[in-house]
Amino acid sequence: YEYSDYNSSDEQSPTPDSYMIPEDDPELGQSRLSEVDNRVVVPAKTHLRMIITPADAPHSRAVPPSGVKCDAVPGRSNQTSILVQREGVRYGQCSEIRGTNHASTPIAAEAVPMNDYVSWVSNRLIKESAT
Repeated sequence: YEYSDYNSSDEQSPTPDSYMIPEDDPELGQSRLSEVDNRVVVPAKTHLRMIITPADAPHSRAVPPSGVKCDAVPGRSNQTSILVQREGVRYGQCSEIRGTNHASTPIAAEAVPMNDYVSWVSNRLIKESAT
């Protein structure tokens, strides 16, 4: 997935891409074929509304441990909402295998405390403004 698929049109949203960690390069404790280089970070114990608009091809984002699946079609916006009850990492995947780099598209979402989330967003925005 791309964070930009989840962002509003607000220019102050972090927008890094996220790709699967190569099968031959996992670190100890990482899930094989499920871990990504940039996890999506969300605040725990918070109701979230996600707006999804893909840029390149149809997507079907699924994170079963969170009970979420949402389809997205280029040129259209779709939305879903979730209530993240607990901190931790949840894994999923894109169920539509179309477009660039979509042969294996894992999703790793990390729920963190709100203060950690605010710090993460601030650091991302600073990092992106420096590039």
